[in-house]
Amino acid sequence: MAQFTIPPREATQEMRYQMGYALADLAFEFPQIVALDGDLRTSSGLHIFEHFHPDKLLKAGIAEQNMISMAAGLSQEGFIPFPCTFDAFCRRFMDQLYVSVAYSHANVKVLGAYPGLYTGKAGATHQSDKELGLLLRIPNLRVIEPGCHLEMRQALRVAVETPGPFYFRIVRCEVAENELAAGYQFRLGRGVTVLDNGCDVGLVSTSLMVKTAKLAAAKLERKGIRVRLDHHPSLKPFDRDLLYDLAARTPAIVTLENHCTSGGLFSLVAEALAAKGAPVRVGAIGTDPDDFIHTGHVNDLMARYRMTSDDVVRKVEEMLAKP
Repeated sequence: MAQFTIPPREATQEMRYQMGYALADLAFEFPQIVALDGDLRTSSGLHIFEHFHPDKLLKAGIAEQNMISMAAGLSQEGFIPFPCTFDAFCRRFMDQLYVSVAYSHANVKVLGAYPGLYTGKAGATHQSDKELGLLLRIPNLRVIEPGCHLEMRQALRVAVETPGPFYFRIVRCEVAENELAAGYQFRLGRGVTVLDNGCDVGLVSTSLMVKTAKLAAAKLERKGIRVRLDHHPSLKPFDRDLLYDLAARTPAIVTLENHCTSGGLFSLVAEALAAKGAPVRVGAIGTDPDDFIHTGHVNDLMARYRMTSDDVVRKVEEMLAKP
């Protein structure tokens, strides 16, 4: 095994590294777990899993379609495979994911690393902000976007204990241990109300955008605008009941996602409300669906795509000002 630097568990807040530790912990408990690497393990954090389980890591190389096919085959032999590569590269193996994994209901858990804007300066071809438009339309596939380390670890365990295919979007950057509440427990297909100070406006977040939503909520409260914030780590299945409860209590909702404003969380919310006939205005915070995602420092990108907490405040004020 190559010698890679292993960041101490207690010293790193990057989700990719905490994912490596979490998967390694689960593999001690569930010996059927194996991981497949698309030649990116030091970037994805999978090298930490390799450190603890060198005999359980299969190196597929830069051959993502073959990696997913290998994972599907391993699942048929009783293994619980976790293939891992950049989220952007899921476009390459969409047919294998659709047919070999989802259609066959294979017990494969895909780890998509580096989603959205929080990729460092990996380059435009390695950044992803359109992929949910494909992933959320695949039958049988559960799609999860954890917002903090606690939620990520719990969701990985649920995936191991739940038969069938999963897809995780795991960010590279630093996140908090717990952005939600004491005693929080991830539940597949369920969202959670993080803040409820009244319902002048509803904020609906996923992934690490829950932190931005909390910052925006505090700023709105100081302006006298009462906020309820709902967080949805489970995008498929999606918690429509929680959304409908929010829609019954507020005149306006703003969604926040580390993705473009088409095909992801905003589309899920808008489609669900349209199906219900709910008379609620909906605004979106996310990247531009008609723009190839740009490369640069995340702070510059957040400003470019108007995804900061100040941008959320302005979006809410604009929506509440409408007749």
